[in-house]
Amino acid sequence: MNRSLSLIYAFRNRDLQRIKSSMDSLKMQVFQDFEVIFVDYGSNRETTVELENLLVDYDFVRYFYLPVENLLWNKSKALNYGILQSKGEYVFIADADLIFHPEATALLDRLTLPDAFNLFRMGYLNQKESEKLNSDYSFSELKVSRSGDVNGMVLAPKKAFEKINGFDEFFHFYGAEDEDLFARLEQAGLRKNKNEDPLFYHNWHKSFSGSENELLTANPRLKNVMRINQQHFHRNRERKLVKPLRQEGMGRIVDPKRMEDLQKPSLRFQIPNIVAQVEHFLREELPSCAGEVVHAEFYEDGYYSTLKYKIKTLLGKQSQPYCSLKEVNDRILKEILFNYRDHNYSFKIREDLKRITFKIQV
Repeated sequence: MNRSLSLIYAFRNRDLQRIKSSMDSLKMQVFQDFEVIFVDYGSNRETTVELENLLVDYDFVRYFYLPVENLLWNKSKALNYGILQSKGEYVFIADADLIFHPEATALLDRLTLPDAFNLFRMGYLNQKESEKLNSDYSFSELKVSRSGDVNGMVLAPKKAFEKINGFDEFFHFYGAEDEDLFARLEQAGLRKNKNEDPLFYHNWHKSFSGSENELLTANPRLKNVMRINQQHFHRNRERKLVKPLRQEGMGRIVDPKRMEDLQKPSLRFQIPNIVAQVEHFLREELPSCAGEVVHAEFYEDGYYSTLKYKIKTLLGKQSQPYCSLKEVNDRILKEILFNYRDHNYSFKIREDLKRITFKIQV
């Protein structure tokens, strides 16, 4: 049965208690003519099994698992995919941390207009208040530590999302995809409304530290990505774009059958963390492999960790420049963002952080 309103969630490997808290708050809604489109963008198998078992208890949820665990996190593409699956005439972009007042979806229904989009105020719960969500609680008893207007919540006609090709899928990891969407909706001629009703609360979680982007971890991260995303947003706004450049359509996911092709590479490369070799492979060798399936292994050269190398570097006598595997990681990720984000690829960092595997159908 079609619903008048679709709520879209994008998810990867978050703790499931907060999903339960958000879904429980939706279960208590006075207005029930809505659906939830829940897009799992490549969670690990253990999380996926637990998530499926959890969501089966909520009959308003339609769950979609996308087998993209070795692609970079792309909330924009996950949300776009969810929007395309939605059956509602109007779409609300939600979040795993969102707690709804019992009257929230009734408000959303009242605010729907074919020529406007709505933004909302978010109340932020601290850690102690958020712990109340794990037991019986009343929304009115929750106390927010602060409120803010900068958040990803937006209500708009589905046709408006489709008109502007949804979220710009350049944005990876996090940052600016929502601001960019709002600006392009206005460029498309929709009126922006702001609602101040305190009907949406944010479930506390540990703040992400930008310093984590300075480190190599098994979970891919890119240094300076927030500024790169902001620069992309500023460019789009300055050029008054309605549709993202270099993006045909929205929410297109690589066919799993094509992903299997990555297991049968036609070319293999072994690249040590020597600057010249890394740069030459990424900027010259890889672009010359059109039509090939490439399997590239980047590894830490044994000499890089020797005392001899460290002494020569300190004395300024090291003639062959090396870079850390973190720097290798960042160089590859930038190539993906700027040149290969729509390709069939796989990126994985080994648990011991000594080797990076990058596979791509060029």
